[in-house]
Amino acid sequence: MLVPGRRYLASGLFVPRTSDWAVFRHPHEPGTIYIKRVREILDTGYIMEGTVSWASSSDDFGPVPKQYIIGKVFV
Repeated sequence: MLVPGRRYLASGLFVPRTSDWAVFRHPHEPGTIYIKRVREILDTGYIMEGTVSWASSSDDFGPVPKQYIIGKVFV
């Protein structure tokens, strides 16, 4: 789980895989950057999940297109 206030390294040189953390642009608000865990990777994009019950996820905003993925987060 990510800790608020802590700094993390993310890289676009590494493609996130299932269960990795990823930085991405929100599919409906491209100016907004999110960090979430990759639940599944489909042809239509990445299915992202929050780690707490109240967090937004792909259940709310749908799959994240691959071109919206900025990179993998190293924790």
